[in-house]
Amino acid sequence: MQTTPACVLLLSSALLALSLSSSFAASAPTSSESQQHVHSSREPIPIAKAPESFHEELVLKPMNDGSVYSHFQFTTHIGTMMDEDRFDGASSNLFTHYNLFPRSIGQILHSFEVEELHLTFTQGRWHYGDWGYPLAPSAGTGVELWAWLNDDKRQTDANWKALTNTLSGLFCASLNFIDDTITVEPKLSFRNEGLYNVHSASPDNRDNSTAPPKKLRYGSLPHENVCTENLTPWIKLLPCKSKAGIASLLKSHKLFDSRFYSMAIHVRPVCEDELCRVRSLELVQTITTVFDVARHDGSFDWSISGLFEREIEQACPLATTSNVILQLPQMLEPYQYEFNPKPQQGTYFEGSEDNKIEIAVYDLIQTTKENGPFQLAMTWRDAKNRAIKRSRPGIVAHRYFTGYGQERGGLSIEIHNNNWEPIEILYLDTLPWYLKLYLHTFNLQLNGESFEDKHGEVIKKMFYQPAVDRARPAVLELAVTLPPKSLIKFSISFDKVFLKYTEHPPDANRGFDVGCAIITAELPRQRGQIGYGGLDHLRVYQDRDSSLVKSKRLVEGESNGQGDQEEDMSTDKIRVYTETLLVSLPTPDFSMPYNVITLTCTVIALFFGSMFNLMTRNFEVVVPPADKKAKGKEVK
Repeated sequence: MQTTPACVLLLSSALLALSLSSSFAASAPTSSESQQHVHSSREPIPIAKAPESFHEELVLKPMNDGSVYSHFQFTTHIGTMMDEDRFDGASSNLFTHYNLFPRSIGQILHSFEVEELHLTFTQGRWHYGDWGYPLAPSAGTGVELWAWLNDDKRQTDANWKALTNTLSGLFCASLNFIDDTITVEPKLSFRNEGLYNVHSASPDNRDNSTAPPKKLRYGSLPHENVCTENLTPWIKLLPCKSKAGIASLLKSHKLFDSRFYSMAIHVRPVCEDELCRVRSLELVQTITTVFDVARHDGSFDWSISGLFEREIEQACPLATTSNVILQLPQMLEPYQYEFNPKPQQGTYFEGSEDNKIEIAVYDLIQTTKENGPFQLAMTWRDAKNRAIKRSRPGIVAHRYFTGYGQERGGLSIEIHNNNWEPIEILYLDTLPWYLKLYLHTFNLQLNGESFEDKHGEVIKKMFYQPAVDRARPAVLELAVTLPPKSLIKFSISFDKVFLKYTEHPPDANRGFDVGCAIITAELPRQRGQIGYGGLDHLRVYQDRDSSLVKSKRLVEGESNGQGDQEEDMSTDKIRVYTETLLVSLPTPDFSMPYNVITLTCTVIALFFGSMFNLMTRNFEVVVPPADKKAKGKEVK
């Protein structure tokens, strides 16, 4: 792929900023010996460094509408055994040597004091009503970036700005446009996913007085397009690149020819044992696609070579585990499909009797050595009469604009709770500064009836940050309790600001993109499902003790002999994204400036030309010669 000049310029500026920040951090002197003692006491002292590991997985799943869902996940661990209670992945000495962990990501984390990093590129929209919930966290259309940064040096804003510029150059994206007018700091949503997210039995243990203060920053670009220039640097972060392993299936023109495409990077510190004595920094790279296999010939049959036009020749030699997981569809009638080859260890079932799912796992390390290139295919006996059990999501949300004209408008949000029990959710909505919200017009309806006098029964907490012109966006954050089998509707009015003509984009008549709203909820675990919107959904397939990687299912109930009961009541935290909206602002007639410019230029040209001739020409009196006068006389 030929790199564009803009990408080269962004990458060079990012590397310059990274080198300057690293040299500044290395050359900054301390003010006193006491400060040196304080900083040195905070530095983690490792006992021994745990070995690095790399895991790769591919999940394939036929969808209800005939599409095929594919999820690539590559996990890299760089770990250390600590003798302190605090683990600071950003400022620790994990990044002294690089083996499997990409150096470009390690330098970014270390230079800008990043504790957690989550970056997602998305093309298309995930249809929750038809596809259920994705295995890994998805995002709205465009680019989403949020990170937890250490604030012990009070340089969060500077580090955030440098982080966006560096990632912009690394991934050839427009992340440098995430400025103060887009950046927000949510108060309830986007909590830490790092330490104690796997093995902590009590949330009270998360508070640690010795830990440095941390700040959250969130920003999104809904109008950002995802292309091959973003995929290429993403692949270069993998140990085997796209030369071997599951990553060899990543063919750009096939990935972008899908109904939904999402590419993400998640970095977080995690615990590897119950006492959290072994802690590691985890880098998870995911690619999620939804292929419409019946678009060309109407057939729902598919294969790996048909989806990606490639085969898996061998597993990545640096991978500890390399698996392909096929989640077979739940059928209302048996014997409607066939898949080949069959796994050597056979298929197995997960879940209860009413929601049992059949899963096939292929070990590529062993399969490719014995049978050569890996190929997987599924055929349907009667594709027209497929009877697949539909999955109904627990939470579904929609958001849309109301009103008419270019002066005023309204925003409405509908949230459906399809569960038989009340669900607590967090609602986060970030609106640009040119939409002036009126909080006194906030209205709440429950199942079509007005609920104005009883807001406290549904809305437990509310956080509202008014917008400042050309400085910061408006933020509305709610903690809501959804009654069982209910429909809640929020509505609020706003005014549209008349922008300066220089603030309009080149395609001003198209409108302005407004990012999606985000709903965070803890839903009851669906028995038998591989994953449910978390990053830990595939860790059970990695070569480690499965009793230590069951995420939030490892709770006190197991020690009391109530493991089965607690597992039935376990929940999964998911995020639901609404639609990305398009708002039309008062737009001046850009043809009028063109007419004025052309008329003015014409007048100026005529006036200037005449005056220029008069001022620069040298006028002289010319006397005609005598012979010419004689020729002009009449001869008698």
